[in-house]
Amino acid sequence: MGEAKRKRQEREAWPHTDSYGGTIDLHVLPSVAAINGARIRELTGDENIPDSTRIILRTFKAIVGPRTFHVGFCLGDGDSFSAIGIAVIERLAMEAPGAALHIVPIVYEDIAWDIVMRHLRSFIGQVLLFAFPNSDVYDAGTAQISYSKHIRQFDPEGKQFDRLTDVQHRRILEQKAAILDRPPPPKFYATQGVAQEDSPWIFRITTPIGKTIRTAVWDGRRNYAHEMPADVVRWVGGDKIAIVQVESPVGVNRRSSLNLTHLLAKDFDGVIHWARDSETFQSILKSFIRLDLDSVSPPDLPDDWEPEIIILGANSSAEGHDDKSG
Repeated sequence: MGEAKRKRQEREAWPHTDSYGGTIDLHVLPSVAAINGARIRELTGDENIPDSTRIILRTFKAIVGPRTFHVGFCLGDGDSFSAIGIAVIERLAMEAPGAALHIVPIVYEDIAWDIVMRHLRSFIGQVLLFAFPNSDVYDAGTAQISYSKHIRQFDPEGKQFDRLTDVQHRRILEQKAAILDRPPPPKFYATQGVAQEDSPWIFRITTPIGKTIRTAVWDGRRNYAHEMPADVVRWVGGDKIAIVQVESPVGVNRRSSLNLTHLLAKDFDGVIHWARDSETFQSILKSFIRLDLDSVSPPDLPDDWEPEIIILGANSSAEGHDDKSG
């Protein structure tokens, strides 16, 4: 079966509520006078931050089909953020007080826009933040908002912005390439008093035998020191779930995690890849995105849902389903 036909049949067989292919509306949040240089100094503890009465933030109300949430873009590594990033978080918190901040760190420039679009289409929380390590990755993940046919932007009064033309986009890229003396990256600061969560990374996979399941990826940060949330199994659903501890980045052919998922799907209804560290986590993500796997939302599950959960080691005998959890 051809790849295009297979993917079409896969989408037809999967609930349409798990994906969204329409236009995404981004409404710029109005500026707030209270978020100024003095407030950023207070939030960061950095007395060197100058006074400023007008801070420009990339924060929006997103309307994606039936879903509405708030989203921001800034420089950061997922744990700490630039001074402007701290202000972005402050502005988002004003729109949804007490809501968890779901963070998506984006490392690779070549897939930055793909990651942004996947999360905008599948996010089901209240507050979403994209964090980029430097200006190149930031530009790669945000520039297309201004000219993508899938995005509409509106100012705080509801007036739609004109979409940039291909010529304007090309000119911007040329101007960027001509800039040789770039400023150093800004200092990052830790946030305080904000409930942070990693935004779910959930993919839809159809195996060679035609079984369709969800598979999720979780970042263990440093030697699994970052524990998985108790509800991570609800990202994938099913009666029997495999949690696979992945010790190292995927292989050179970028298919090892996919092949492992296909193998486990024979006996499991959902698979969670628990990466040992961020390098391994980003490697799995990049492989799945490069393989053009669809990103989806978590399934709807009853409150009394109780699956069977088995923890495996990817580098041990996964084929034999060694049970590490009992």
